[in-house]
Amino acid sequence: MNSYIKRFCDLSLTRLWDLITHPWKVTRLLIPVRDFTSSADALVATLPGLTIEQAKVCLLDFLRNEIFFVSLDREMIEKRQRRVDYYKYDEFLYMAVRFVKPQVVIETGVFDGKSSAVILQALNDNDRGVLISVDLPATETIQGSTHRMRETTLPMGCEPGWLIPNYLKARHRLFFGESKDLIPKLFQEYPRIDIFFHDSLHTFECQFFEYTTAWTHLSGGGLLLSDDIFWSAAFTKFCRNNKRSFVSLEGFGALRKPL
Repeated sequence: MNSYIKRFCDLSLTRLWDLITHPWKVTRLLIPVRDFTSSADALVATLPGLTIEQAKVCLLDFLRNEIFFVSLDREMIEKRQRRVDYYKYDEFLYMAVRFVKPQVVIETGVFDGKSSAVILQALNDNDRGVLISVDLPATETIQGSTHRMRETTLPMGCEPGWLIPNYLKARHRLFFGESKDLIPKLFQEYPRIDIFFHDSLHTFECQFFEYTTAWTHLSGGGLLLSDDIFWSAAFTKFCRNNKRSFVSLEGFGALRKPL
């Protein structure tokens, strides 16, 4: 208990005000969390036995893939008149898939398809595995999902995943609809998966449903991944309920299921 009290006493006034105005964030102080700014460091903290040297070699493989980056930029320039934005969690996603070597990855939330493309590139480089994606097409701005994004709707005439290069589509299955309706059906077809990635509606109800449903179908050593883990209290509550610590990378969360 004294350690919790010390955490609150050490907070700045700005941070305290943030907690007062966003009370669900208090749960983050009550469970172990490891914050990182390096994708390689975050991955090593997530996967026991992996060395930082191995992670950095894998990261370079990703960053040196000119065909991948040029393909995505070409499409993005045509549809959005800009290049693709990349974040640390994109690097983490690629490396996680390379080292876990999943047979089945399930993803909720596709939008343009950048994250899907990153995962598919890693599956392609592993020469194994499929990506199953669920998405409710954002033909209008979706509160709790796309409303904070740089572009809040899909380009005119485009379906979710339009950014994915053709050479990666053979390993991809895409289903349209709400995750609460589609996920239970998908887990009947794929009762055991290796990686689950949430990036759909960031409400407490949706996130907590997806985490708890996916967790029972994750294989031992599998990964539960989520973008925007601090938009609601769902991720921290889920980790606390399961007595598990998690890795945080600029708002992206990673949790490994015990073997």
